[in-house]
Amino acid sequence: MTILILGSIDDEHAVHVREHLSRNGARAIHIDCSWFPEHMTITFDPQEGDGELSIANGETVAFRDVTSVYWRNYDGRFGPANLPDHEQNYIAENDSRSLFESLLVWLPVRWVNSWNAVQLHQTKPAQLAMVAKLGIPIPRSLITNAPGPLLDFAQRNEKMIFKPVQGGAHARRLTSAQLRPQNLENLRIAPVTIQDEIPGTNIRVFVAGERVLACEISTSAIDFRDDHSPKIVRHDLMPEQQQMCRRIADTLGLVWTGIDFRLTHDGRYIFLEANPSPMFKGFEKYAGLPLTESLAALLLGDRQRTH
Repeated sequence: MTILILGSIDDEHAVHVREHLSRNGARAIHIDCSWFPEHMTITFDPQEGDGELSIANGETVAFRDVTSVYWRNYDGRFGPANLPDHEQNYIAENDSRSLFESLLVWLPVRWVNSWNAVQLHQTKPAQLAMVAKLGIPIPRSLITNAPGPLLDFAQRNEKMIFKPVQGGAHARRLTSAQLRPQNLENLRIAPVTIQDEIPGTNIRVFVAGERVLACEISTSAIDFRDDHSPKIVRHDLMPEQQQMCRRIADTLGLVWTGIDFRLTHDGRYIFLEANPSPMFKGFEKYAGLPLTESLAALLLGDRQRTH
C-alpha cells in the first residue's frame, strides 16, 4: 500500500497528513509538481495502463502499488526549462504538463479528491447551480461582466457582497463606490460574483466519506478568514442536515470536502461553497473534531459510516 500526497513540499496540511500516515505505519510519499521533470521521473505505458514514478530521494513507486492520493494542491507549475528558444520552451512545459496531468487523470485509485471534482471547484457558478438544482438554498447570485445586469441586480437587493468568480480574494460588502462607472469599467478585465449578504452564523461542515462533522465560527467579519481570532466551536447537525451535506458532496463528486453555510436566524442552512481541499488543522484544534483521523481513514480505505 502506497499513498501519494500531492502538494507543495512546504504546505503544512500536506506535511501533516504525510506524517500522520507514516506514524501509523502507512507508506506515504510526497510529490510536488515543481520537482518534475528535473528532479522527478514518470514513466507511463498506455498499453499496460501502468508505469512508475521516481523522486529525488531515490524512492520509486509503481502505479499499481498506489492505493490512494490526497490532492492537497496542484498549481501546474513545473521546473522551468529555461530554453533560449521560446517555442521549444513552450513545447517542453506543455509536454511536462501533459505527462504529469495524465497521471492525475488516469491513476485508477481512490482520489481524495479526483481531477473532475477539483476542476468543478474551479467553475464555482456551475457548482452553485448544481447545488441549487438539489433544492438546497443558495444566496441570490449573479456572476457577470456586464455592467447593466449587475446594476439591475444590485438595485433589487439591499445588502450585497462581491467576490472573485473562482477565488483568490475574500468576500467584501458591495457599496456604492464599487458601482461607479469607473469601477464598472473593470468588468472589461474580469467578471465578478455578487450575492445577497446573508445574516447569520458561519457553519463549516467537513464531509469525509460518510462521516459528517461540523463547527460554527463566530465573527463580525464579512468573511471569517479576515478574522485572526474567531471563536470556533463544535456544531451538532440533525440527521437530515447530515444527509443534505452528503448529497452535496456526492453531487459534486467529493469524498472529502469543507462545505460553508450561513445558518440564518430562522434555522435555514444557506449553501455558499464546497472546497475539495479544505484547510482543517485549526478547526480540528479549536472545535475538537477528529478531522485528521477521518481524512486518514479515507486514504487508508475505511468506508465505514460513522457520525
